[in-house]
Amino acid sequence: MSKIDSDTVKNTLYLDIGNSTIKGAYKMGTQWAVLTDERLFSALELVKWIQQHPDSFDRVVLASVREDVSKAIKKELSQQEIIEVTVSDIPRDLLNYDTPKTLGIDRFLSCYGATNQTNKSVVVVDAGTATTIDFMDQDDVYHGGVITPGLWGFSEVLKNKAPALPFVEFEFPKQWPGKNTVDSLKWGQAGFYKMGILGFLDMYEREFGDYELYITGGDAHVIEKMIGRESKVRPFLVFEGLERLVKQVSKKKGSNH
Repeated sequence: MSKIDSDTVKNTLYLDIGNSTIKGAYKMGTQWAVLTDERLFSALELVKWIQQHPDSFDRVVLASVREDVSKAIKKELSQQEIIEVTVSDIPRDLLNYDTPKTLGIDRFLSCYGATNQTNKSVVVVDAGTATTIDFMDQDDVYHGGVITPGLWGFSEVLKNKAPALPFVEFEFPKQWPGKNTVDSLKWGQAGFYKMGILGFLDMYEREFGDYELYITGGDAHVIEKMIGRESKVRPFLVFEGLERLVKQVSKKKGSNH
């Protein structure tokens, strides 16, 4: 993170490069705004948009789980000030994780954004292409968690492996147990998914005690309604964690001069 040396940057574009999507956001005062209503770009579309708006942002800060995509963006935007935040920028004492090099930085950042909003430990459910369920304690130490297929990827498994079975909507049947194949499939998908998440949440509580639950990602509201637990839906957690980490590393570098 070689270029973090100024607190006077006027406008910063933050990018979250995931496995299948790129999301962009920036601050308007104290509020976050999305780059587009859809918040989704291909790398080519993103590069083109930034090139067409050269005066909109002073710098671009990105976090990526796709090295090939981040390299391509940095190459195409070589005239921009670009800062890529990686796992190596996370203080090692904040990672209780055996394999930091393989950690998707978005998992840490979403938790880091959540703990900035509370004095308690947090569990963050990030419901995207994959669903992650991660724990960070009140001292900002990340303890790892769970990676499972996302809401819709989960329902695709049987479709791909057992195409003779009917397609069903991701919803809960009215009757338990399932008395027909469609309802049985619905329990096996929506029911299994819900009970899996609730089971993991209970495991965190038994292991670590009380925590606040945050939900983020494209399917956050679906998950919130599904599990029926007290929670806070925060769509910008990764960006909030990214902004926080950049500021802290910048401050630390400044104090070393």
